[in-house]
Amino acid sequence: MKSYCTQNNGDCTTCSLVSYNKDCMNTPIWGGRREGAGRKPTGRKKKIYYVTDDENAKLREYLQELRSQ
Repeated sequence: MKSYCTQNNGDCTTCSLVSYNKDCMNTPIWGGRREGAGRKPTGRKKKIYYVTDDENAKLREYLQELRSQ
């Protein structure tokens, strides 16, 4: 029993907050980060450039060439 429980004599499994995966202090009951989970970083970052359609075509060709090496 958690010392801060105020409902159901400290039985968190019968508390109405369990539906939201929280205990009486709004702390998650389960979940969180797991080691090794998620997508592995590629080292790429999003960049935004304003280019014409012709420049875009040339940039895409050059990028494809760089990535195939």
